[in-house]
Amino acid sequence: MKSKPKFSSLLLIILFIIIITSAFVQDNLKIIPPGTNTENRKLADKPELDVTLLDPFPVKYENYYNDHFAFRNYFVNLYSDISLNLFRKCPFPDQVLIGTNDDLYAVRLELDTYLRKSLFRRGEIERMRSDFTYRKEYLAKKGIDYYVVICPTKYTVYPEFLPWYIKPLDTISPTDQFINLMKEIDIRVVDLRKSLTAAKDSIPQQLFRKTDNHWNNLGSFVAYRSIMEQIVKDHPEIKPLAFSDFTVIPEETVGGNLAFMLNKKHEMKDVDYIFKPNFSLDVDTVRENPYPAPSDFDPGEFFRSFYLSDTNDLPKVIFFHDSFTLSLQQFLKYSFSGSVFIWDKWEYKLNEPIVENEKPDIYVTIVLESLLGGLCDNCVYK
Repeated sequence: MKSKPKFSSLLLIILFIIIITSAFVQDNLKIIPPGTNTENRKLADKPELDVTLLDPFPVKYENYYNDHFAFRNYFVNLYSDISLNLFRKCPFPDQVLIGTNDDLYAVRLELDTYLRKSLFRRGEIERMRSDFTYRKEYLAKKGIDYYVVICPTKYTVYPEFLPWYIKPLDTISPTDQFINLMKEIDIRVVDLRKSLTAAKDSIPQQLFRKTDNHWNNLGSFVAYRSIMEQIVKDHPEIKPLAFSDFTVIPEETVGGNLAFMLNKKHEMKDVDYIFKPNFSLDVDTVRENPYPAPSDFDPGEFFRSFYLSDTNDLPKVIFFHDSFTLSLQQFLKYSFSGSVFIWDKWEYKLNEPIVENEKPDIYVTIVLESLLGGLCDNCVYK
């Protein structure tokens, strides 16, 4: 007489069936929400089957499946938790570097810039020389003052928090290469590396967010003051704002973009500073985006425009910038009669049609030092 299977055996069989079918069930029924993807990259799209060109399909489909298989985001987040909490190790070292005081640093582009591994070649420098010489001459003919502002990375301002093995090469930096070139062709440069590094001696709070690669509002205001110091030399009618013009209030926030990559946005708290004006200047946003935004780009982020209602005797300015300028806008908008901010998808082009339409008195390119390569890649006049 055959004995009945034990309960434990039946349970094991049931669990085995559930495990081997769970991915299929999840893919088709989406019983469990897919979870949040925290990777700072675009996941692979599902390829279309082309019977006339089959060779690339297996690799493309494998890449797609690896990015979208069932429970993937949960497994990635679990791996992140185990690496950080159990082993005190960064789970994504190709994206985030953890400093000695738990400050987070962005790896992509910024680390190589700090290590001085991404120097400009002679041909690239000459391309930029031609392009920026044209920019200078074009703007000068229209009576427009031109400034280039270099924003530092957190590596540059806070190298003391980096692990001991992160050491730059004993050579010129790509940032210095670019600044030297601007000086050779007589373009006014605002090097914010110096002003933010010097500000550490007088401001006890950090100027960058601990969980983000961007400066906080304190760092942004230091940058604003440095930019205005240069512009006021040519436009003494402008009266820059001072710290005393604001009530500064610390505010606890959720983690920034680097904490998000580690799936720790809500666990890694951060601090920023609210600048509450002690004055009553009236600033309006005067219009919606009148220009076609770059593809895959939010029109609301691409274009912003402000008009200072209380005066018309100040110059008008246009800024071509990246994300570091977003927090600067809250200060810069009070210093000009009109200010236009264009984030042209990190291309930093001259954009003559916009200049012709806006007719500014001042033109400013603001670029993060690790993104200077974008200026080279998008040279038009070479």
